[in-house]
Amino acid sequence: MAKKGTPTGAIRFEVPFTSEPPQFTSTAVGLERLVRRPSASFVMDSTIIDAPDGRLLRAGVVVAHRVVAGAGQWYLAAPAWEPHLPSEQAEPVSGSGDLPERFARLVKPFVRGATLGPIAAMTCERDEWFLRDADNATAAIVRDDKVQVRRDGVLSSEYREVTFTPSEALTGQQREFLLSAAQAGGSTLVTDFPHLQQRLGAPATGLTGFPKPRELWRDASLEEFVAALFAGHLGHIVRADLDRRTGDPDEVGALNHRLWEFGRDLRGLATVLEPAWRESVESGLTGLPFASARDIEQPTLHAIDALVTGARAPRLGDLSHQPAAKLLFERAEQATFILADRCRSLTPASPDEAWQAALRAAEQLEVAANVLAPMMPKMMGTMLRTLDEVLDELRRASKGLRSGTPELDGLSPSQAYQLGLDYERTRGGAALRRRDFIQRWPERVAEARKLLAKAKKKQAKQLKKPTS
Repeated sequence: MAKKGTPTGAIRFEVPFTSEPPQFTSTAVGLERLVRRPSASFVMDSTIIDAPDGRLLRAGVVVAHRVVAGAGQWYLAAPAWEPHLPSEQAEPVSGSGDLPERFARLVKPFVRGATLGPIAAMTCERDEWFLRDADNATAAIVRDDKVQVRRDGVLSSEYREVTFTPSEALTGQQREFLLSAAQAGGSTLVTDFPHLQQRLGAPATGLTGFPKPRELWRDASLEEFVAALFAGHLGHIVRADLDRRTGDPDEVGALNHRLWEFGRDLRGLATVLEPAWRESVESGLTGLPFASARDIEQPTLHAIDALVTGARAPRLGDLSHQPAAKLLFERAEQATFILADRCRSLTPASPDEAWQAALRAAEQLEVAANVLAPMMPKMMGTMLRTLDEVLDELRRASKGLRSGTPELDGLSPSQAYQLGLDYERTRGGAALRRRDFIQRWPERVAEARKLLAKAKKKQAKQLKKPTS
């Protein structure tokens, strides 16, 4: 008797649709008979649901209405988005026949207001068999799927897929026999079957609206850099939104953070993005942080819609083909000079407005450094750590000295005395914080200049290197 083997994974064949099934039994190799599995054999009619531009399928999300033996069900599959969406899930059709509310909620980041409707109809005739050996053991399970696809009521394609799932009982000799038998009948051995999008064709085969961020290199253009940056934001925002939708809808903290990061980088790219586009996107984020699911819903969909476009073709001007590192470094350098200039003229007695102007300059530098960080992670990381301290000190120092004297009318003597003590204590604390900041500033400026000079030298050296 031939030696038993171990399962080697499924064997897949594409088979001519109208051909007779290959002969998979042979007494000579010990494959005696095929036994049909009625419980796993059926005819299924499916209606694929999507927007006219195929945005769900292009994103790797399948929504379908399926009918087997008169019983209807809604089907959702999104293996590429696991664990944020189910790899595969079905729910019975309700009395209304509408898409289940849960499914509609989960696919909303991909639909974004588009109208869903049927884009294709499929009929799958499935037959499944046990392939028995001489000992009546199951050597393999054979599945034969014959599928017809209709678009607008017209047959557009038909195909047939045969899959063998071997068991430990299948021998090497038997495996070779099955391969030979299938190929002799005109079948083609394949590693994997084409996915549904390929079977349906355009528009389902178009580019996804959710590309993976491309790896950046030292001479990436501004367009390449911004596209990769936006693709990263798009993925983060969508996944945070999906986690909210599959969990507690009002748990908006993580999504607020991702939207805030996107808004920060919009400000960091303000000088290179198309103004009208940037302002439109920023206007949708003005309510950050949002307090509830209702408040965050539309701003999130608006941001996703903008990023779907921006991750493919960012709205940039004439600078789009310039080196990103050079342009963004120049902006960070300019922001550093502005901060240094504003802080150099500060004194403990400077008005609050002067200290607040320095704070705004530090915030602008933080935004510029964050945008540049992916291109210069080590140097910008050092700068951002120092900036954290500067920002904290400026926030506390910029709102301490109030001009004038406290209003005492209507207060009792004891209340007026206490208010005076509080006022002097506040002024004294603010003055001390300001003196400390001013005392430390020259050392910080020297460190910043040294860091910028080093970064500029390294950048110039890198830009001179030939690209591979």
